[in-house]
Amino acid sequence: MNYIESKEIAPTFQSNIRAEDGQLDSSSWRGLREGVLVPLGSLFAVFLFMLCVMLLTH
Repeated sequence: MNYIESKEIAPTFQSNIRAEDGQLDSSSWRGLREGVLVPLGSLFAVFLFMLCVMLLTH
């Protein structure tokens, strides 16, 4: 088996987690914050910005 064949068989999962990052905190609050609150906050900020632009140009 050559290098190319062994590379095709090997799993391709790559992780960017390093040992210096410490133990992962898998709390439900973190998931809620990263999955719901951050996207909604960003969407609200864009909406507020567009509203301010519309009010200033009107």
